Amino acid sequence: MRFQRLTLVVLVALAVLAPAVFAQEPAVPGDLRPLLAKPASELRLVVTRYNQDRQELNRNHAGRGGFSMPNAGRRGGGPPAQTPATASPMPAYPAPISAARLARLKRFDLDWQAALAKLPTARISAAATTDLDALKSAIDANLKQLETENLELAQISPATPFEPKIVGLIEARIRVDDVNPEAAARTLNDVKTWINTTIAGPPEKMNAASANRAAEATETMRVALGEWNSFYDGYDPLFSWWMRTPIKQIDQSLQDYAKFLREQVASTDVPAKPVTVAPIQAAPVPKFSSVPDLNEIIALPQDEMRDIVARFNQQGGGGRGGRGGPAAQRDNAGWLEALKSLDFDRLSRNAQVDYLYIKWRAETDIRVAGQTIPPGPAFRPDASKILGKPRGREGLISDLRDNMIPYTPEQLMVLANKEFEWCENEMKKASRQLGYGDDWKRALEHVKQTAVPPGGQPKMIMGLLNEAVDYLRANDLVTVPGVAAESLKMTMLSPEAQLTSPFFLGGDHILVSYPTDSMDYDARMQSMRGNNPGFSHATAFHEMIPGHNLVGYMNSRYADYRARTTGGGPFYGEGYPLYWELTMYELGFHKTPEQKIGALFWRMHRCARIIFSFNFHMGIWTPGQAVDFLVDKVGHERDNAAAEVRRSFESAQYQNQPLYQAAYLLGGLQLRGLRKELVDSKQMTNKAFHDEILRQGNMPMALVRLNLTKQKLTRDMDINWKFYGELPEK
Repeated sequence: MRFQRLTLVVLVALAVLAPAVFAQEPAVPGDLRPLLAKPASELRLVVTRYNQDRQELNRNHAGRGGFSMPNAGRRGGGPPAQTPATASPMPAYPAPISAARLARLKRFDLDWQAALAKLPTARISAAATTDLDALKSAIDANLKQLETENLELAQISPATPFEPKIVGLIEARIRVDDVNPEAAARTLNDVKTWINTTIAGPPEKMNAASANRAAEATETMRVALGEWNSFYDGYDPLFSWWMRTPIKQIDQSLQDYAKFLREQVASTDVPAKPVTVAPIQAAPVPKFSSVPDLNEIIALPQDEMRDIVARFNQQGGGGRGGRGGPAAQRDNAGWLEALKSLDFDRLSRNAQVDYLYIKWRAETDIRVAGQTIPPGPAFRPDASKILGKPRGREGLISDLRDNMIPYTPEQLMVLANKEFEWCENEMKKASRQLGYGDDWKRALEHVKQTAVPPGGQPKMIMGLLNEAVDYLRANDLVTVPGVAAESLKMTMLSPEAQLTSPFFLGGDHILVSYPTDSMDYDARMQSMRGNNPGFSHATAFHEMIPGHNLVGYMNSRYADYRARTTGGGPFYGEGYPLYWELTMYELGFHKTPEQKIGALFWRMHRCARIIFSFNFHMGIWTPGQAVDFLVDKVGHERDNAAAEVRRSFESAQYQNQPLYQAAYLLGGLQLRGLRKELVDSKQMTNKAFHDEILRQGNMPMALVRLNLTKQKLTRDMDINWKFYGELPEK
């Protein structure tokens, strides 16, 4: 969309120019008041929401920027809008192949068009009025563009009559619907037969532009079919039995047909045939609206300190946790002096938190200036052959300080052991329900043997994702946007990826571990046992909604809500999804003993991460001892335990963030403590509490707490927060 591209160009230009502008101005202005940002357009977040939600829906379908391969980029928007015209010249961009996509996007645009028309405009600023007019124009253009694409689809359909059949398979896979392998093989065989017959006969000449676009659509379908096949092949034995030969044949036939269209069908001597097509029939109105509460978004407060925070962070400073290289040194004393030019009590709450962040960061950097962190203890190799680089106790203390965690490693291991003891007691309760008495490891073994048969994992996982969404909505726990819930996607992890990721991964889509037919017997069994329904019930939602997927979805749509500090790193990024594991258990989401045992297994695992990672980084344990701990104390399969430790110590990401493994439970406990403070005391509802955390974005939990509480903020207050109370060293 032109509107979106213009916004992007402006943002990129500002990002490029910002460092140069800062470099030309005094490092620390004596008076910060002129740098306080003027109010921005109240519609800026509304515009962002429309653009990103439309892109998300676009990815739910085949073709034109839709989902086709794992980790597909978030493309969208398409070319500038054109007015539909009979036999209009074909623009140079991928051919549309999905009628369902056109219908869904038309419904989305119509719903947004209606919602914008109802907005009260008398009280919005001039800048917001300009943004509103531009957004309305962009939606009008997008609606016209969809009709253009509808015409294009009709123009190429005589050459691609098989398109609905193939696209139907592709989009069913995107939704993770059940697949009937025999019926799918029959469908592809029928398409192959039609293509081969057509190629063997005399070519029916076609306008070159239309023929070339039909060839593009054919190639798009071929690539998408390859991803469709890889999703099931090896994981579903019945699918593999039916599909191994047909998929190779259809792949070759589609290649041949695209070439045939370009070389034998396309003709510059044949004029384009006039095509008349009915307007797109918009998809039905969804049960959950695709349009958020626009008035709520418009009314959100702003943050006048955002530019000042950006300048402060741009100048560098002390450590930020982990093993990053040396950072530029800012004039922290100068910044502390400059803060005095601001009237703290007249700042908005967002800006007051920014002020306290700058003050804390500058004072902390001054206090530790000149300190040298000694190297960690020497690495001790063992029979596990897992490598690593211990951080050392002083390094961990420095990292904890920079993440606003006011405890020592020893105190946090006390915390972990206390939480672990609670888990064991709960495990025994669930074990008794299954008839195993207090022998919870026998009960755990029972749960491990409940794995679904080969081919059943995708449906089981998607069912768990939808169950969590329904539970959140029924209990009014957090806003689940209609577009987010409609756009849950899944891919399967390869055998190679499962060597370091034996369980789920998640983000914009969920990556599922399950054995393939290429893995040996022991690896298959351990993968099935470690990804059983009970275990999955407690972690599938961690990866998607309300976990990583919803965090990414909401954070990106509220990125301009307030200033970005140095970030909360994994304490927010992993702590928020983990917090939901604690909360869902507390609220009774897990009904059966098997589900409770699965949830407690993972909670023990989070406790164990603190214990084994700190013991390793302080030179007390070897990697092999960490593996043994996960097997003996938590009940992991040995291969899965080794993969977990290998990922924790060998990957560059985790080597540079030694606190990463501990951050899951610690971040979750921080949020649990904050929920008790605000929700249990009736100061906020569950939904208001969780929604605001998502709007705040990734920042240290102590800063999130300042934003959410009603306590009066003062310029000299201590913002350190002992979220778990006082802890002994042993």
